[in-house]
Amino acid sequence: MEEVPLGTTGETVSPLCLGTMYFGSRTDPETSRALLDTYYEAGGRFLDTANIYATWVEGYDEPESEPLLGEWMTERDNRDDIFLATKVGFEYGDVPKSLDPDVIEREVEKSLDRLDTDYIDLLYAHVDDRDTPLAETMAAFDRLVESGKVRHIGASNYYGWRLARANTIAEERGLTPFSCVQPRFSYLTPHRNSDFERQRPATDESVTYCDDNDLTMLPYSPLLGGCYGRADKRIPERYVTTENRLKMDAVADVAERHDVSGNQVVLAWLTQRDPPTVPVVGCSTVEQLEENLAALDVDLDERDFERLDGIETLGGLH
Repeated sequence: MEEVPLGTTGETVSPLCLGTMYFGSRTDPETSRALLDTYYEAGGRFLDTANIYATWVEGYDEPESEPLLGEWMTERDNRDDIFLATKVGFEYGDVPKSLDPDVIEREVEKSLDRLDTDYIDLLYAHVDDRDTPLAETMAAFDRLVESGKVRHIGASNYYGWRLARANTIAEERGLTPFSCVQPRFSYLTPHRNSDFERQRPATDESVTYCDDNDLTMLPYSPLLGGCYGRADKRIPERYVTTENRLKMDAVADVAERHDVSGNQVVLAWLTQRDPPTVPVVGCSTVEQLEENLAALDVDLDERDFERLDGIETLGGLH
């Protein structure tokens, strides 16, 4: 598995990141470890988690993903091989939704303990906090980088203008900037009236900002639950538009041409676009993971990109 550059970090990472949101909770520990082993044996080294995963699942009030990853890395003695990302900002238990410096620093200490490590490769601001001045948040992240507890920082669920403002403040004050971005992003585009509550879908503005400033995007929910390649998975309601119906036809055409699934076509499109993204794939079975990894062998050509990128934005609901 050839590695790719990650934003402005100077690092290279696996072209597909394994999302571990439900590991240890909805995905039982045995299956979670099998997924981690399969990914690692295939050459994957990029893991994504968060301090809140997955405390909203019934019966799991405490974080389970981070402890399971910590145990797995300790058992495999492979921490130094892994590029490990976690997040802070959303509320869980008695922890508020906040990027206040004290909250950030306390939560990082807890994540380090749960992950059984003394450093985090990539720490995301999981959500924008409009109640805490950006300068205070960026200064707190910078102190963590200077301390060696965090190596790089990223932003998730930020509006494009807030991301730009945060990095401008960092540049003006000599602080560590956000070096990559994790938005909700896929081949299909949600209709303009979509409400994702606190999730922030990528927009033309934010995508252009990232592309122009060498900030790698790491899309979450890149396959929209698998709707591109599974008959039992319908297109989510927020994505039902005339444009997306035509896009699904394009995916089907390219999939038939390459004799692969539509999900593999979309992952190939994401990893081979210019500039490429690094999709965060969440899987609940080894078979799903193996299908996603096989997408790295799908080689899209100019004809494929013309077909996939040639759908005009028509607007309106289907």
